[in-house]
Amino acid sequence: MPTIEELPDVRDLWEDTLGDPGLTIGLVESLPDLSHPCFAGADLTLLDPGWLPETPVDDFYMLHATFVASVLFGQHDGPVKGLAPRCRGVVVPVLREEVTALDPMNYARAIDALLDAGADIIHFAGGQPTVSDGTDELVRRAVEKATAAGVLVVSPAGNDYGRSRRTPGMLPQVLAVGAMDDQGRMFNFSNWGPQYRDHGIVAPGGNIVAAVPGGGTEARKGTSVSAPIVTGVAALLASLRRARGLPADPLAVRDALLAGALPCTPEQSRGEPDRCLSGRLHIPGARRFALDPGVVTSAREPDRPPQVYALGVLGYDFGTEARRDSFTQAMESGGPHDARRMVDHLEAHPSEAKGLIWTLNLELTPIYAIEPAGPYAADVYELLVRLLSGETAGEEHADYIERIAVPGRLTGRTVRLFSGQVLPVIEVEQRRGVYGWEVNRLMSAAVRAAGGDERAVQGPLREFLTRVYYDLRNLGATSRDRALNFAATNAFQAAHTISSAVAQGMALDTIQVEKSPFCRIDSDCWDVKLRFFDPENSRRAKRIYRFTIDVSDILPVTLGDVRTWVEP
Repeated sequence: MPTIEELPDVRDLWEDTLGDPGLTIGLVESLPDLSHPCFAGADLTLLDPGWLPETPVDDFYMLHATFVASVLFGQHDGPVKGLAPRCRGVVVPVLREEVTALDPMNYARAIDALLDAGADIIHFAGGQPTVSDGTDELVRRAVEKATAAGVLVVSPAGNDYGRSRRTPGMLPQVLAVGAMDDQGRMFNFSNWGPQYRDHGIVAPGGNIVAAVPGGGTEARKGTSVSAPIVTGVAALLASLRRARGLPADPLAVRDALLAGALPCTPEQSRGEPDRCLSGRLHIPGARRFALDPGVVTSAREPDRPPQVYALGVLGYDFGTEARRDSFTQAMESGGPHDARRMVDHLEAHPSEAKGLIWTLNLELTPIYAIEPAGPYAADVYELLVRLLSGETAGEEHADYIERIAVPGRLTGRTVRLFSGQVLPVIEVEQRRGVYGWEVNRLMSAAVRAAGGDERAVQGPLREFLTRVYYDLRNLGATSRDRALNFAATNAFQAAHTISSAVAQGMALDTIQVEKSPFCRIDSDCWDVKLRFFDPENSRRAKRIYRFTIDVSDILPVTLGDVRTWVEP
């Protein structure tokens, strides 16, 4: 009975990464027993499925959820070592008993909830059997929406002996997972067929030991065991891509898993090659393809470096003690860690800005190293010094800068900070688009542009900006995230939208970003939707405001006018 760490090549992958805390795995599951000691210290969040009535959770479904969650998030100092213990997990406990486990509306709402929660990978533990190969339209649209947002959906192929298929696993956008036994042979019950062939992979699913409710462990088998193994490996590969300076791009990881899969021998496939879907999980092959720029998906262009439009706080680092000491000796007063003194020094000696490692920080954690490049590099360095000066100004000062927006390109290179942390490097070739959030000036100008009451507009506008930065924080590497970050930076348009809603007594409810169905040729357009509700009247219709952003260029642009409508 193998444990997770005994699976082939898992330990080697753990030497590279245990998961990125900024990468979110969403689970469409039941309610796991989070009191199990294997989850102590795990970053796990439960989302309340408010659309479901209060119903008890069947013991089988709780066991299933606890087992799957431990395969993914079990901490390595506990009784079950999960595959991606440092990744963030978000669970929507919607599979409570047979009725909810087969409800397509429930499926679709769970996927939407995880997209709103910022999931990068969605593990869909349930599945609806079908012999007609049909899929409910709500589920199909939800999966297409996830794929358009660059989110990978993984789901079991099912345990129906091939007599039927399981949806959403049979949908072409989903990575379906079959199961092999302890000897590497396909289980007879693992579903197969042409519906899975081009987007399915098989993995160990026989007698794997993981957590069960009450604090114990148990060996289980089936595609519900093999599927979270593939989800965990996908999360580790996406984390490793990010550590190497590439966007996580879960869809590229999906392609890498399929490209790296090994064919089954006749013995392994029991003489029926279709049982093996696209092949067997092979972590070294998937790792090679995941880090190879030749693996292309719709989320990443093959002919140019990946683009970034990221938000954060500007900082600097020295890299080495020698570099720090050279600044200490050169500065006339104050230490090099005093940002205000550093600004004074760099304004007097502009060329020394090149000697620093400039960083973009998200909630005190550096996420990128900023490297000005090209003929305008000196201008960019000058701008970075000015932005740092604004960050050191008092919060009431007109020039105060709360955070910055940086458009750039990932180079594939990394740099090591003084602390030992390794950061991906983004190149910034021109000043255009590098923007400081001068919040005091922005608030006043945005209110004037919106023509609204200052007191009524500033609060909701501040809430919008804060929510994008803290609640929907991201690395700005996917098209969806670049559109969201640009929407926050382009606050004049947001102010016009918010002031109109506030004037009607409404408050911001949700911010949604989805692929736009209409776009220019060779562009990448996304719709940003702001949904407002009346906090004093729940029966009042919600109002939607939508604006479209094209992120195909390194600096996004807004297309057309704001559109608005109501929905019940």
